[in-house]
Amino acid sequence: MDNDNILITALKELGIKYSPKQLNLVNEYLDQIYEYNKTSNLIGTKDKKGIRIRHILDSISILKYREYLFDGKGNAGKVIDVGTGAGLPGMILSIFLKDKLIYLLDKKERKIEFLSSLAGKLKIENVRTLKGRAEELARENLYRESFDIVLARAVARFSILCELVIPFCRINGKIIFYKSIKVFDELKKSREAISRLGGRIESLLEVKVPYLNEFRAFLIINKYKKSPEKYPRKINKIKNNPLR
Repeated sequence: MDNDNILITALKELGIKYSPKQLNLVNEYLDQIYEYNKTSNLIGTKDKKGIRIRHILDSISILKYREYLFDGKGNAGKVIDVGTGAGLPGMILSIFLKDKLIYLLDKKERKIEFLSSLAGKLKIENVRTLKGRAEELARENLYRESFDIVLARAVARFSILCELVIPFCRINGKIIFYKSIKVFDELKKSREAISRLGGRIESLLEVKVPYLNEFRAFLIINKYKKSPEKYPRKINKIKNNPLR
């Protein structure tokens, strides 16, 4: 099966509506990532088919549960993708969620420069790039508790990640973690930390990503109260003494 058919078949299996323009943008994104990755360690997977399945389809699969990306009133919103790397999942989701403003956050300047250039080439107007460290920006008034949805996919250990990302989310907003089978053990250790940071576990939604023979799920956390001002701490303190 060729790459175009893989994408179309996967979108249909997931029940995701799409337009020819969106398909073209996804393919252009893939071409750009693939070429750039030849000379830069932007993403671990090197072959085109692997990038399409393991990263692009995985990123898109949250759209199967599209209702979790909205507030029930159909309002547009602000989204931040923490540790976006190659723009996954934020850049890909921006193609399908044109009514949302999506911030792509990464600490590495070369990645942010590439994503800024890529958004311009693809004429994606609902993306903003943001260079910085999550533990620092989450303490700034401009970004702290100002996002309706916070996304995190394969960024850091879960015990570290919770403290880095939950403070970005506004009260009654949602944090969406892309998770593997490890999520069950992670939750046993991190429920109290999630609550301390102002979060409440809402759902764990399993998803079968087409062509990917791995367990994948979305951990949905509702932000029900403000995160204490002392969080997030400096990264060394988070790593050496993660919340439990």
